[in-house]
Parts: sequence; C-alpha cells; structure tokens
Amino acid sequence: MSAVLEATQEALSRAEQAPEVFLSRLPERARAEARESAARRSKLGPLDGATISWKDMIALKGVAARAGAAHDPKLAPAVSDAEVVTRARRAGLVSIGITNQSELAFSGIGYNPHHGTPLLEGRVPGGSSSGAAASVARGITRLAVGTDTAGSCRVPAAFQGVVGFRPTRGRYPMAGVMPLAPSYDTVGGFARSVRDIIALDAVLSGDETCPDAASSLGVLHEVLGAGDVAAGVAACCKTAVVRLAEAGLKMERARQSPLLDALALIAAGGWPGAREAVDTYGHLLAPETALRLDPFVAERLRVSARLDREPLEKVKRQACSLRARMQTEDTLYVLPTVAIEAPFLAPLLADPEAFAATNAAALRLTMPASLLDLPAISLPIGQTEAGCWVGLQLVGPPHSDRRLLATSQKVEKLLMRKDKLR
Repeated sequence: MSAVLEATQEALSRAEQAPEVFLSRLPERARAEARESAARRSKLGPLDGATISWKDMIALKGVAARAGAAHDPKLAPAVSDAEVVTRARRAGLVSIGITNQSELAFSGIGYNPHHGTPLLEGRVPGGSSSGAAASVARGITRLAVGTDTAGSCRVPAAFQGVVGFRPTRGRYPMAGVMPLAPSYDTVGGFARSVRDIIALDAVLSGDETCPDAASSLGVLHEVLGAGDVAAGVAACCKTAVVRLAEAGLKMERARQSPLLDALALIAAGGWPGAREAVDTYGHLLAPETALRLDPFVAERLRVSARLDREPLEKVKRQACSLRARMQTEDTLYVLPTVAIEAPFLAPLLADPEAFAATNAAALRLTMPASLLDLPAISLPIGQTEAGCWVGLQLVGPPHSDRRLLATSQKVEKLLMRKDKLR
C-alpha cells in the first residue's frame, strides 16, 4: 500500500473514533482520491495526497450540509462540490470528511448539543469551526477548511494550538458555502504550520506570489496591557514579543491603529454581523423550528434581533473609513488572538449569562479584523500555567495576504529557533 493510501486510511480510522469532531466521513471518495494521487508519476504540487477536512457549511457532492444543526431528513444532498473543494481536489488533496461546528456558525464557544463538542479536557474548543481545528490539532488530517465571520477560524486555532488563517474576503470563492453574515463571511484554513497554510492559500486563491516578509511589526501594547486580557495570555504574548525582538525582528509600539479604533467602535455601537445573522437565520426562531435549535444560539439570535439597525449602520460606515486608513498603511499588527484562556464548558452551560459573556470575550479581539475585512492569522505561541494554548494574532492591510503569511512564517521560525536555543 502506498504512503498516501496508508495516511488516508489512518485518517479515516481516526475520524471514525472521533464522532464529536467528524459529523460524517467520506471513505469511498477519500480512497479514490488517494489512489489517484498515488498513481501520478509527478505530483500536482506540495499538497498532492495531503488529507483535508471540511466544515459543515461547505458543500461536498452527495452530502447534505447542515451548519451543525439537528439533522433534517428533508435536507437534500449537494449536487456538486463547493468551488473551494473543487480547487482542492484539482491540487490532489484527499477529502476525509465533514467536521462539527457551533450550530449555524453563530458562537465562538464551539459547543454543539446535537452532535457533541470536541472538548479540551473539559474546556471549550472555540468556535465556530471547532471540529475543523480539532481535525488538525488531533492529527487526524493535515489540513482543514472552516469559515470565519467574526473569528471562527482564529478562535478555535488559538484554543487548540494550531495555525488558523482568515483571508481578505473574496480571496477564496464562496460558491457552495452556507452564509451566516454575508458582509463578513469568508472561508479560512487550519494547519500545524504556516508553510502548509501558504500552500493551501495558493490552491484556494490561485496566488503563488512570494513577497518579502515584513522587517518590523506594530505591537498593540494597549491591548496586551489591558485588564480584560487574562494574565496568562498577556504573559505568553509579551514573552513572544520580547523573543522576536531578541531574534532581530523590529517590534514597534503602535500607539494608534485602525484596529484599536475598530475595537472601540464595536464596543460602542455593536457588531453588525449579528444583525445579518438574524436576516439569514431569524426565520428559525418560529415556534415550529426554535425548539430544535441550540438554546444558546437561539437566545443570541433573539438578542441580535432586538439590535437597533441605525447604530450598526453607523459602525459599518465608520468601518469603511478605518479600512481606507489601513489600506494606506504598510504595518502588520500584533495582538493576542483571544483575550481569555479556554474556559471549562460545564459552568457556562449552567449559567446562560456567563455563556453569553464568555462568547463575547472570546470573539472581542478577532472582530476588528473581520469588521475592517483584513487578513489575519493566529499562531500558537505556548501555553499558560493552566495548560491552555495561547494564540498570537497578526493582522495586515487589505489584500496583503501573501505578505502576512510570509511574515507569519518568519515569526514562526524565529520563535521555534528561540525554543531550540533555550
């Protein structure tokens, strides 16, 4: 048996043993794709034969995408693959299955009462792309594809210790991807290394440019030193910043940034994506369907439905100005991905107010890049004393995706080199 077929079979076996991660597996398809890869005399690219999983928002032929909701027997299977799946197959990737998520992708916690939750020793996995991150973190697949609206790739990547990337919107095709808030939705990727994210980005975007990495980064010390950033998270991020400076990367204190302004804008006026989510899924609050919803997701939809549209429209208008400012900058910014350590799930389930507050806290530092439609990535940089992973978030100007990825790879290498010297 070839190495590709062996890796594929191993991934299928591991996926079968993790039903809280994989909602369905694709054994026939996976083996067929693996055989095709093994039979090629010359590889299609660096990811030919690599295993990949897909979030339950993304169409795969013959499978009914359900956005992590309770199964609806009337839901029709997709008649064709989403465009991102088609591009992956053309590059030789092997699709293992469909991963779990927060229902409707409307939670940063990662809890799912219908299909189970891929917990981290009792702690939340982050959402909404909880299963996508877990498929990589647990070594089931080499790569995973999720979606990111307000942080749904970066938050679970930070909590689970993997790399999670959100591109500029429009970089990856969205045909065949279920919506949440269309003004903010994008497909995103997970891997254990930035190198693999760079290769996946080239497959999904068609962009193979190799720009130089940035020689300096703008550090948002105002966020790092804020009281609402957990001490363990702040300590890990500050240590990473110091180590990068010691390794020769210029770390400049950023006293002003469109990201900080966006953070304040959301705190004052609200998150516009929440109202769009109601426009997309508010009909599910009807009595005949509401009882089938995750009660926490249903409550967030109800709260979001009461939001006043006028302040949210003001937020969107001001965000356009901030994005224009960011477009004129050449700075890549550094800040924590998530301000809190991954909390235990059980106390949150017992206290709906705590659940809602924790959800808001998990997404607070990823929302600014989403609001301004900026490429952003979360890199694992270590663990707190409690054993919780911490992510360092790098954010660049619009359409600086390849430069951001090149810089992230440099950061990753410098931090790894420092680890080896210790």
